[in-house]
Amino acid sequence: MSGKYELLVDLLLEGLAAEEAGLLVTTNQDAHAVYEDFHNQTGAKTGNLRFVDCVSDQPGNPGPFDPDQVEYVSSPADLTGIGIGVSEQLRRFAEAEYRRMRIGFYSLSTLLMYAELETVFRFLHVLTGRIESIEGLGMFAIDPTTHDRSTINTLKQLYDGVIELRAENDTREIRLVGIDDTAGEWVSQV
Repeated sequence: MSGKYELLVDLLLEGLAAEEAGLLVTTNQDAHAVYEDFHNQTGAKTGNLRFVDCVSDQPGNPGPFDPDQVEYVSSPADLTGIGIGVSEQLRRFAEAEYRRMRIGFYSLSTLLMYAELETVFRFLHVLTGRIESIEGLGMFAIDPTTHDRSTINTLKQLYDGVIELRAENDTREIRLVGIDDTAGEWVSQV
C-alpha cells in the first residue's frame, strides 16, 4: 500500500524515456501483467524493456513480447535460474549497445519466503556486483513489515542507499536514507 511497486515502475519508465535499457525481475506478478502496467502508462511498445519472469510458465503464445524480451524461471526459489536470466538479458542489452541500464527487482520479500537470509544475501551480493560492474542502477523492493529488523539491516549492507516509503493518514510519504550519510525528512510523495 505504500507504493513501492509504482515507484519502481516510475523509475524504470524514467530510464526508458531517456533511452536507457530496463530490466524487471518479477517474483510476484507475471511479465504480461507488468508489461500492461508499463504499456498503460506509456501507451507505446517498449522494446528496451525486458523481464525475468519467476511466476508464469513459458507460454506457447508470446503475446506482446519479442522472442528475447522475457526469460522464464521456474519459480522465485530458483536463484540460479534468476541469475542466469538476468545475465542473459544484460548480455542482450550489451549486444544492442545500450550504455545505461536500470534493473528492478520486485520483490525480495518473495525470495525470502523460499530461501534462507544467508542464501539470498549471497545471491544479491553477486547480483549487485554484476550491476555495479556495468555501471547500472539497481532497484530492489522489499516489504519491511514482513521481516525483522535484523534481516532488513543485513540486506541494507548491499546497497548505496534506501528509499523508504510509508502510508500515513491516507497519504504516501517518502524519504532517502544513506545517501550522503544522512536520513532525509519524510515528505509527501507526489
